[in-house]
Formats: sequence, C-alpha cells, structure tokens
Amino acid sequence: MGLILRVSNGTDVATMSQNESIAGAHQSPESPAYSGVDELWHAENYMKGYNASVVAKLSRHLFQKKVLEFGAGIGSFARLWELQNQSKPECLEIDPVLREVLITRGFVTYANLGEVQNTYEGIYTSNVIEHIDDDVATLKQLSQRVIPGGYVVVYVPAFMCLFSDLDRSVGHYRRYERKELMTKIKAANLNIVSWSYVDSVGFFASLAVRIFGYKGNSPLGSARSFQIYDRFVYPISRVLDFLGLRFLFGKNLLVIARK
Repeated sequence: MGLILRVSNGTDVATMSQNESIAGAHQSPESPAYSGVDELWHAENYMKGYNASVVAKLSRHLFQKKVLEFGAGIGSFARLWELQNQSKPECLEIDPVLREVLITRGFVTYANLGEVQNTYEGIYTSNVIEHIDDDVATLKQLSQRVIPGGYVVVYVPAFMCLFSDLDRSVGHYRRYERKELMTKIKAANLNIVSWSYVDSVGFFASLAVRIFGYKGNSPLGSARSFQIYDRFVYPISRVLDFLGLRFLFGKNLLVIARK
C-alpha cells in the first residue's frame, strides 16, 4: 500500500510503498530516497519558531540575493526564505518524491548539481552534507556555483559525541566538530566569515536522544515532543545562545563562508 503526503495546498503526492521502506539508508545518486521524511513533516508542522529562527540566521548575508538551497527536502526552509526575504530560492533535491513536493509548491527544482547551469550570489544548505560520504567534493562543487564574493552558508549537526539512533535512522555519516568543518570548507576554496553553534539547550536534548533512544519506548521524536521543544525549550536556547553559549556548544553548527 502506498503512502500519501498532502502538501499545504491540498495536493496529494504519492511516496514509496511501505514495503520499500529504507529506514537508515544513506542517500546517493543511485539510491536517492530519504529515510527521514516523517521528521521533515513533523518539523514543518510543529517547529515553526525554530525553523523561522534558523532561516533568519542562514539569510544574514543573503537577503534578497539570488540563492540556491542545496538539499531542500519538502521546501520548509525555502517557503520561509521567500516569506522573510521576498525572494524565491531555487532548490536542489535528489529524492524524486520530495522533488515533486517542491515542484508542487512552486519552486524551480533540480535533481543534481549537474543540472544547475546558473551561478548564484549565495548557496545555503541545512542538515544536508552530513548525509554525503564525500562532503569535501560536494563543498567544492557548491563553491564553483557561487560568483566571486558569493556566500556558502552551511548548517549541520554538531559534535560526534551526540551521534545517536536518530542520526542513524535518517542516514547521517557524521556530526561535525568545528575544526573539522572549517578545514573542509577551506579545502573548498572558501574563506570563513563567521561561525557559531546554534541551540545550546538542544545539545542536552540531543544527548538525551543518545542516552534514551529515539521513538520506540521513548516519547522523544513524537509530534508532541516537537511542539514542546518549539514552544518552551528553543526560546530559552535562543537567549542563552545570545548571551554567549553559541561560542561554546550547541546542537548545530552554523558556518558562513565566502568565495
């Protein structure tokens, strides 16, 4: 029996059948289906405050510029980007089912970097390159598609000590240490403009996921847990980040680089 995703305009998009589940699989051009689709929809529906805050951070140097979102998923960030910046990003997504959602939502969408003929003032990517085995090669390709002086903004999960069942279930190869990510970005011929951790309280939430597990007998990963986190936990995290914890630790790592 096939599963159905309903996007916000009411259009139904068929996903893979249940017996074709790929939970935990790594994405690749040969196997492009993404195993974390449920998490994408939960995040869009129940993490609105968090998502809006992250998009604002990603767009700090890219306001109203011609941009590409690399690994756009179902378009949650792309829609917020358009709302916040009054400009519509182009999108790249290798999963054909998710790509149909993006097209239905009105975004110019590419299946791979080989299809992209444009150059951009900026490219942003959120929670994507940790899914890619050869992340340095990908960063180099992104660098080639921004104009001189253009930006590449990278947002990834931080700290391998937090690597958990959740990371495995959605096909992560790694979480990133700061020096590792900055070294890889520099290897792509990009200069670091700024960096910070994001979501200091989320560090401990991710640690809880590692200790207690994700879903199963744990309430972590439920729609309710997403709602509670967005309403009550992340606002505290934003204050603590602002007060300086963003330079010490966080659930995620944000690096802004320039060509």
